[in-house]
Amino acid sequence: MSDIVEAKGLTKVYRRGREEIHALRDVDFIVKKGEFASIIGPSGSGKTALLNVLGCLDTPTRGSLRINGIETCGLREHDLVKLRRDNIGFVFQQFYLMPTLTARENIELPLLFSHKNGKGAGIDGILEMVGLSDRGNHLPGQLSGGEMQRVAIGRALINDPKIVLADEPTGNLDSATSHMIFKLFEELNRQGMTLIIVTHNLDLARKAHKMYTLKDGQIEGCEDCSPNTDMMC
Repeated sequence: MSDIVEAKGLTKVYRRGREEIHALRDVDFIVKKGEFASIIGPSGSGKTALLNVLGCLDTPTRGSLRINGIETCGLREHDLVKLRRDNIGFVFQQFYLMPTLTARENIELPLLFSHKNGKGAGIDGILEMVGLSDRGNHLPGQLSGGEMQRVAIGRALINDPKIVLADEPTGNLDSATSHMIFKLFEELNRQGMTLIIVTHNLDLARKAHKMYTLKDGQIEGCEDCSPNTDMMC
């Protein structure tokens, strides 16, 4: 499998007055096409900072990042917008659904900002994929937390991304619903989707192919979580 995400020496420094905050320190991170990777670590370890840089929502202070073969460092903002739109879907802990739009309309929303044409069958297929065929016309206020997160996942999939990045996607959900969401991620991965997920839940993190541990802005370890192996990657 070819590398779809390749980061080398990623460093991110935030400045607050005279203080420098080193969110990432020389991070090397590789994910191959079709892999499922999880990232764990304590609060403040740099997990969200890493995901934001990998998703081209933020730019590294130093280092190299290639997404689907494209070097992102040095790209202009409109080129980064196109790269994100064509390659990456995002799922967040907060669902960020529009309260006045139905589940179907929330999933369709990214099509307004892309050059792709959404078709009814495509939307219906996404709703079926995330298990919401009978809830498409419901508003977010009429949905459970798990259903709202599935709408958010459907929204991430509507532009047919190469990679889905998820930041604590089960952080606001109970245990049973969290496992249900991860089963959906596992099914998406079996269909060929590349997934990178930040989570504080160790049991769920180990459902990925590889589990990276981040501490103080650095990759501290990588565990191969494939069945019947205890190897480090």
